[in-house]
Amino acid sequence: MLPDYIDIGPEPASQEPINRFPLIRASELTAKPVVIQWLVADILEAGSLNLLFGEPAAGKSLFALDWAFCVAAGRSWEGKKTTKSDVVVIAGEGFAGLSRRLMALEKKYGLKAPDGLFISQRPADLIDEKAAQWVADSIVSLCPNPGLIIIDTLHRNMTGDENSSADIGQFVANIDNHLKPLGAAVLVVHHSGHGQKDRSRGSSSIRAAMDGEFGSTKEGCNVVLACHKSKDFEAFRPMQFTLTPVALDWCDEDGAALTSVYLEHAGEARPVEAKPKLSSRDEIALHCLYQAVEQNGVPPSQSIIKTFSGFDAGSTKKVVNIDYWKDLFYPRIDGENPDTRQKAFKRTRDKLFNGQMICNFDNYWWPIND
Repeated sequence: MLPDYIDIGPEPASQEPINRFPLIRASELTAKPVVIQWLVADILEAGSLNLLFGEPAAGKSLFALDWAFCVAAGRSWEGKKTTKSDVVVIAGEGFAGLSRRLMALEKKYGLKAPDGLFISQRPADLIDEKAAQWVADSIVSLCPNPGLIIIDTLHRNMTGDENSSADIGQFVANIDNHLKPLGAAVLVVHHSGHGQKDRSRGSSSIRAAMDGEFGSTKEGCNVVLACHKSKDFEAFRPMQFTLTPVALDWCDEDGAALTSVYLEHAGEARPVEAKPKLSSRDEIALHCLYQAVEQNGVPPSQSIIKTFSGFDAGSTKKVVNIDYWKDLFYPRIDGENPDTRQKAFKRTRDKLFNGQMICNFDNYWWPIND
């Protein structure tokens, strides 16, 4: 005879439903202040997505590498505190120049390149989701907790069309899904618009996706860094820099010392002023420089071409050693005293330089508007 009931055991414990779209009360957000966690104080926020753009030879990659060096070393950058973290630079171009720029930074700071700074040996196609995952896996295998990932440049690290909002959307989505989950802030280095120094090239969706946007522009022989977008913090005032040449400990195949440059802070950026009115002596000095370039000018070195604008492919523009300029100008200065001539030349040279009419690298000079 069958029992009146079937023992099916205890009732299973009820399971909490999985919340795939959590909500939070607004009062919880206002209960305590949110403190911004900085990688570079007032510039790069931890975990953020940022863009740094600029025209060729305007210093954008120099800024990015300088930030990378300081964050990985845990030292301040131009008086701004950093949070020491591992840094990865996904380099898409200029591999030969990277070693020289790193050595220039070693000389600037008196430090060896930090062990926590990693450089890729090839570009990455970050519009491809599988490639983005490979990049993330490679990063985790060397530095499980990166604080900053730099993509230099956007153009060299994606195969899509930078003018396409769909392609840029996929690029940003792959960063959001594969790189930012590593806990890192991301800095994308990009080119400025054609004929437009104050905006990045390509789709406007690039800027829209960013938490912070910065521009690097060339003003004569100076470089200005400005903040164009700051989503959750007050934009810093534009900063002015000069390009400081430095001789490295390496030589080329002919035995000549290799050189590079680093950025040296020159204070808050000054408004671009009208070119100063030239005295007759100033005009003579400028004419003598043109004449010296014409008579004894030489093609610019690779360091000059990479560092300064105005030397595009096919350009016949030349530079001249300062001694040839002096040889033409000194006889035009009144007085026989060598010290008097030297001081007069320096005053005139500095006036032309500060007026952004001439430029120099090491002992070589040239007119800016040739």
